[in-house]
Amino acid sequence: MFIKILYTILIGSIGGMVFSLLHIPLAWLLGSMTAVFAVEKMTSFKVYWPPIFRNTGLIIVGYTIGQSFSRDTAIEIVQQLPWMLFLTVLLLLFSSVLALLITKLTGVNLRSTITGCIPGGLSQMVVLGEELEDIDVTVVTIIQVIRLVSVIFIVPFMAFSPVFQGDKDGVVSAPAAVDFYLSLPLLILSGMAVLSAVLAVKLKLPTPTLLGPILGIGILSASGIAAPHMPDAAIIAAQILLGIYFSKMMKFEDSGSLSKFIGLTLATSVILIAFTFGLGAILMASHDITFITSFLSMAPGGMAEMALVGQALHADLSIITGYHLFRILFILFAVPVILKWLFKQKMFSPDSTKTGA
Repeated sequence: MFIKILYTILIGSIGGMVFSLLHIPLAWLLGSMTAVFAVEKMTSFKVYWPPIFRNTGLIIVGYTIGQSFSRDTAIEIVQQLPWMLFLTVLLLLFSSVLALLITKLTGVNLRSTITGCIPGGLSQMVVLGEELEDIDVTVVTIIQVIRLVSVIFIVPFMAFSPVFQGDKDGVVSAPAAVDFYLSLPLLILSGMAVLSAVLAVKLKLPTPTLLGPILGIGILSASGIAAPHMPDAAIIAAQILLGIYFSKMMKFEDSGSLSKFIGLTLATSVILIAFTFGLGAILMASHDITFITSFLSMAPGGMAEMALVGQALHADLSIITGYHLFRILFILFAVPVILKWLFKQKMFSPDSTKTGA
């Protein structure tokens, strides 16, 4: 297994290097993801990727997000809570409309498509689908994965486009030796980030290995303790570790007859991204923040992925994280109650539509 892990890392690193040389946005994430997926599809090689590697990447990203917090940004996030609620509700309502469209065109039951279309994170929504009755978890997984992959590939290219006046050379390139520093403060706070992740796991927080370091390092940063910047090499390593993990999601072998609605799901994902583009414009117009910050705050991707894009473009990571964290918590605590009530209504009966495509 050790040799297989090394081989996987080598493949991912080569993919990241190629994408970096081609100046593709978020090169190390997208490159490793594409390379590992391609090798698995074209050869008999099967990736072995223990959860500790994904968690390590998330801890690094979580540290970076937490390091961006300050007392002023914490106050600003609290002041924006009404807007977070308003825009989150709009996003969920539009996602429900897309779910209804998928159901009408494919015959897959509405309960499954609604659960799949809610942008609450792959793992969280799959777990929720398992807890609710008459939910086809395969449908939920396919919709969530397609949206996540769409966001990971589309949003960076949009974000680095001239529309956002992004620096096209902003993609992190191969690090120089001087960029890989290990100062004592960095080691101490990195250790605290790991401890925060462990505590978050014990408290059963959502995406604990990401949220724990965000809260732990964020509280220290907001209290005035300066957290050293992560070296470029660590950020690149995090992108490779997460890119390989995301490549494992792009599997639809078990989708069976449901595979015919993958194209429709992809189209609705693109529509949802376009809708969040509009929500970002509303957010920018109502607050003194840049368009790239507002768009990434509303984009229907994961917090870690959007933070990596925001970091490359020097966006306000604390605002982006605040909106994504609010959305995750709202979906985790409010949406299950709402869905359970809705699913009791006659229009959401599992017999009202077909259970498969």
